[in-house]
Amino acid sequence: MEKGYLVGGRYEILGTLGEGGMANVYLANDTLLNRKVAVKALRYDLQDDESVKRRFGREAKATSGLSNPNIVNVLDVGNDDGVQYIVIEYVDGPNLKKYIRTHFPISYSEVVDIMKQICMAVSDAHEHGIIHRDLKPENILVDEKKSPIQVKVSDFGIALALSERSITRTNSLLGSVHYMSPEQIRGRSATVLSDIYALGIILFELLTKHVPFTGDTAVTVALKHSKEEMPDLRKIDPNIPQPLENAVLKATAKDPDQRYQSVKEMCADLTTCLMPERADEPKFIPIPINDLEETRVMEPLDETSDKSAMGANKPQKLSRKHKIILLASIVPLVLVLFLIAMVIKSNQETTVPDLFNLTVKQANVMLKSSNLAVGDISKENDDDVDAGHVVKSIPTKGLKLKNGAKVNLVVSLGATYYKMPKLVGKDYEDVSDNLKKRGFKVKIDYKATNQYEAGVIIKQSIPSGKKVVTKNKSLTLTIAKTKTVKPKVIKVRDLTGYNLKSIQDYASETGLTLSTSNQYSDDIEEGLLVSQTPTANSTISQGGTLTVVMSKGPDPDKSTTSDKDSNGNSNSSNSNSGSSSSTNTVNKDITIPYDASGNNSVTIYISDATHNINTAYKTMTITADTPVTLSFNLKDGQTGSYVVERDNKTVLGGSVNG
Repeated sequence: MEKGYLVGGRYEILGTLGEGGMANVYLANDTLLNRKVAVKALRYDLQDDESVKRRFGREAKATSGLSNPNIVNVLDVGNDDGVQYIVIEYVDGPNLKKYIRTHFPISYSEVVDIMKQICMAVSDAHEHGIIHRDLKPENILVDEKKSPIQVKVSDFGIALALSERSITRTNSLLGSVHYMSPEQIRGRSATVLSDIYALGIILFELLTKHVPFTGDTAVTVALKHSKEEMPDLRKIDPNIPQPLENAVLKATAKDPDQRYQSVKEMCADLTTCLMPERADEPKFIPIPINDLEETRVMEPLDETSDKSAMGANKPQKLSRKHKIILLASIVPLVLVLFLIAMVIKSNQETTVPDLFNLTVKQANVMLKSSNLAVGDISKENDDDVDAGHVVKSIPTKGLKLKNGAKVNLVVSLGATYYKMPKLVGKDYEDVSDNLKKRGFKVKIDYKATNQYEAGVIIKQSIPSGKKVVTKNKSLTLTIAKTKTVKPKVIKVRDLTGYNLKSIQDYASETGLTLSTSNQYSDDIEEGLLVSQTPTANSTISQGGTLTVVMSKGPDPDKSTTSDKDSNGNSNSSNSNSGSSSSTNTVNKDITIPYDASGNNSVTIYISDATHNINTAYKTMTITADTPVTLSFNLKDGQTGSYVVERDNKTVLGGSVNG
């Protein structure tokens, strides 16, 4: 069935879950109830077998009456354009075979818990007159989301239809024959006791990870079930409690009468098998039985009667000529028949079995049982498959090949290990593609910092130098981002009437950068504010520049206080003094040193004919050693001076002559 196909007008196929000897199983969406379900459809090659179709439908309807938390519920039964199907609940989890493979070794208490759940399911079915007939780990599903895990048995009674077909269907029965009771192998009908035998084999597999009997063909395995004793469990694992081994031995006794006579009895025995008071229990040894189906040697006939019979029926000898003629006519016939048989055999097709995760030896056995052979073996790293196990086959599973064809195998070398490089200090964009290609699942965290540029990796969860398997490996990287601090907005105060010291205190308090200049003013007293930028009551961001102009008082070069006589003539003495008040400009170059560890806001004070040493000449913030030219207005013979302060401490000082 193709993806998207609507089975019975209701169940939309989402994909394939598996293929069995009798039916194919698909994952589907129940469009009516909007939930996931499993749809089991009878295989196309069995659609014309009326007995199979009848039993498929009858057994499906019978099991739909079962309601048990450890049984996969049958939700619907139907027929879609001649294809019979049943709808069962979808269990999102592995089958017990895969669970054993991935979780072994399993604790004895969990083994007992799993077996008790299986027993309760099978016991419920037996009480409703239903025998499973094909109990095996592949037909038991595990819901790992439950705690403790919950197992559910599926495929009740479905195997009955297949059991009526020939045991020569090797590919179909190879999986099931590992769990088949001796009486079933001899052709007898399945009973409650044959289900119990299968339960014993499943318990053996839970304890050891493998089945007790293996072989190249289904017939080989079947003969071992009939003839050979169960392997000694405590030689495989000496820690297995004796009562737990006894449960396996009693369930798998060759003689059905020596087994548990009901699944309830087996379940009750398992409930107490780990109790301390049973620790000294003796080993259960089944009583050997005479196999009535063994080939017996016939007693020899009486010698006299034998001779007389021979004499009475003694054939006449053929002549040498007749023998040659007879032989000459038989040999070509045998050769023709042999060639015909070889042609027929070579033209027969077989299906490539599923070899994934098997060892090479196991894959060889599987291919032989399918009349195929191992071809070339190549090796590659694989993060999901253990070393020495098959990654894939070429051709892949399910394809048809002629008998005797060779199948190439790709075998795992184990996981690829990658030495983690140092990522700290590298730009994430430069390494992201390589990390994703290697299979890492990268998670990104961001951290604001001024130590690194934005986009640079500042921390990695896997340390550099560590060897890791990269596929689906979680890797958390912390990446730098620029600190974004929203600037504080300040409403500028009206500084009219403030002197320079008060303005400096205000700028320091509000976090503003101060820029100062001076000018003459006839209206504003020396040392007070003339103007400010930004203006009063406007806004500025914290850290912005506040520019102020401070008054130097009236310009002394302007004659604003000339004394005149009553006739309007200038006083001679004043004229003389005016002529003596002329000044010269003297420049002084200084370099203000930068302080890398502190505040670099500096104030310059000068004293000359127009400046007072107590009034700031210039305030500035420097970012390096800064050259400054000071201009002095000096009268003849006058000495000027300067002081540079930082944090109220003198940095530079000196004098100049006019």
